[in-house]
Amino acid sequence: MICRTRLITQFAGIRDHSSCANIKTCSAPNYDGGFAWRIRRSLCSVRSEEQRPERKMSEFNTISRPSQRPDLLNNTTHFPELPKSGPLTEYRRRATIDWRKVKLAFNDEASLELQQKVWNFFQNNPLFARPSQTLSLDESRRLATKRMYAIKEENIFGIDALLERPDFMGYFSHLLMAYDPSFSIKFSLGFGMFPSVIQALDVGRLSHLVEQNQRGEILGSFGLTEISHGTNAKGMRTTATYDVKSKEYILHTPDFEAAKCWIGNLGKTCTHMVCYAQLYTADGKHHGLNAFVVPIRDPKTLNAYPGVIVGDLGEKAGLQGLDNGFVMFRNYRISRDYLLARTGDVNEEGVFVSPYKDENKRFGASLGALSGGRVGICGIANMYLMKAISIAIRYSASRKQFGPDDKSEEWPVLEYQSQQYRLYPHLANAFTIKMFTLWFAKIYGEIFLKTLTGERVEHVGMEIHALSSAAKAICTWAARDGIQESREACGGHGFLKLSTLGDLRGDNDPNCTYEGENNVLIQQTSNWLLNVRFSGYENFKVASPLGSAQFLKDYANHNDFRASWKTPSEATDINVIMEALNWLVAYLLDTTAQKVANLKKQGKSSFTARNESQSFYARTLSMAYGERVIMFAAMKFLRNLEDGPEKVALTRLVSLFGANVVIKHVGVFYQGGYFAKTANALELLQQGVLDLLPLITVDSVALIDAIAPPDFVLNSPLGMSDGEVYKHMESAILQAPEALERPKWWREVVYRDYVKPKL
Repeated sequence: MICRTRLITQFAGIRDHSSCANIKTCSAPNYDGGFAWRIRRSLCSVRSEEQRPERKMSEFNTISRPSQRPDLLNNTTHFPELPKSGPLTEYRRRATIDWRKVKLAFNDEASLELQQKVWNFFQNNPLFARPSQTLSLDESRRLATKRMYAIKEENIFGIDALLERPDFMGYFSHLLMAYDPSFSIKFSLGFGMFPSVIQALDVGRLSHLVEQNQRGEILGSFGLTEISHGTNAKGMRTTATYDVKSKEYILHTPDFEAAKCWIGNLGKTCTHMVCYAQLYTADGKHHGLNAFVVPIRDPKTLNAYPGVIVGDLGEKAGLQGLDNGFVMFRNYRISRDYLLARTGDVNEEGVFVSPYKDENKRFGASLGALSGGRVGICGIANMYLMKAISIAIRYSASRKQFGPDDKSEEWPVLEYQSQQYRLYPHLANAFTIKMFTLWFAKIYGEIFLKTLTGERVEHVGMEIHALSSAAKAICTWAARDGIQESREACGGHGFLKLSTLGDLRGDNDPNCTYEGENNVLIQQTSNWLLNVRFSGYENFKVASPLGSAQFLKDYANHNDFRASWKTPSEATDINVIMEALNWLVAYLLDTTAQKVANLKKQGKSSFTARNESQSFYARTLSMAYGERVIMFAAMKFLRNLEDGPEKVALTRLVSLFGANVVIKHVGVFYQGGYFAKTANALELLQQGVLDLLPLITVDSVALIDAIAPPDFVLNSPLGMSDGEVYKHMESAILQAPEALERPKWWREVVYRDYVKPKL
């Protein structure tokens, strides 16, 4: 059972509490009706504990089975009627599935209600009307900021909802992202990550800042990266030196290379920043990288404080509304209280004290909140992918080109095998990763509540760190590749800005970099797997409480396993594919461990051995492990669905996902001898994939109907639910500003007086 008062007080930054049954008897400090009081009221409520029983962790994010709530299927608010005519009608008529049941498989009633609240707010608030033309950089910043404060004021997903459904932390963000990523990221950083980091690392000194932030009086940002150091956090050069006399920290940036950069909200709008700096005490001793809350601008004027040089990084390839900035400090003084001291503190006499003897563990604890960011990015990238593949498949079902020689009617390009094979793997990725992100959000939500109550979660935390490091790379690269293929699959029309595919590509691109550059980040995964492997396979049961790697104990003798499929359908069976992926990860782990051991035998250091075992070994291991866990979570999802055509259709997509993973690593399978008993294993697998394509085609449009957001959110003439591509394109093109007018600079075309005459 969760101690409600303990959870309340820790969430609010309060360190003392006593038991309470309801709001009338609770004795925890109320901070004059501020943020802490609102949290107490949210959890304690005027209801007694008997009236408000504890929720079990296992109840979070339970997948609804369609047959359990048939009444929901008739709710036209959650399941609006689709157009009854147009190019997509025939595909909807032929479908074997009910798109509403597919949608219900991924949502419970609470998530549908939250989704509808967000959509209604966007549709009814004038601030969220789509601009008729491309905005300037300044106007993009301005609009994103106004939208951020509008959604903050609406309080659609408040503290009550968060503590009731922690798995919705990411889901709410994804809904905002679907409409406008720039304002959503500003909101998440300024009113989500900023207070969360303070709550996680503060010792009760900065609760007033959390309250001010929640009231919208101050806006936050998070600053770790520097101009010359990003991934190597320990190499940061911004310093914070404690002054015993004034009881202040002096922040200093030695040169431009040490400037904090790429910080969302810092460019124009934030007032405060969580800043990581190298801590020095007055005796000159270095105490590693520590987090501080740093006032940047006056909340009343937005003018920078003396000693702070802050500015905007300028126009980017995407996310133009997000004001990424840089900051340099010139012997800038902040109060001693502004050190986030949960992992280490400096007392008034200038002595550093910490509950952690190991500096590496202390540093890891201070960065623990970043795993949550990577969990969220998986869902964000998947949302981008779902929008892109929705546009591409609806367009492909509407766009007609060529046809059989004996027929006069042209075929929709979706009927061509080449178009199916280029799009359906990304459709499979979208659905399979969505299944995974539901599972991962549920897991992380449970961990979030446990950490708030002070429960130790070391082993789970390490596994989540390793898993999120691999999954973030896989999900963001899947979105990158899927968006690009969708753009190309829509031909020249996909290159028009009105298609929004270019914007999706630009907005997703930074996902591959922030919260850890993908190629570097996945090394965290292989490091964890290798560390457990070197201590013995039997340790995977203890080290993997989530079950993402426990199977390795049974695959220690991976040579005992070989492919034995005899038919194409058997080769694409999800259980057969899972066995192949189990072997793949075990084989790669063993060969990578051998590579590292051999390098060390040659006299190379641990650093060099890890460095020289990345390509073809550790990197491939991390990716295969992450892909295998995504498949693992998808199979858990499928087992929770009732039998029926919807489960069959979703199983085909998971099969296609897994089959493509096997094909991707086919060289390793041959290298390790997995296909030794089945000479034509690859041929059977390829045919199995081709056999899936026409089956998926029948339900493809209905599957898109289940995941596509409303038309005003999708915002692409190529992907509207009625399939009337050319009508929507005509309207968008003809209504574009100045589309039918001659250019203002027409005289320069006609008279060309800027061209010097030749003598």
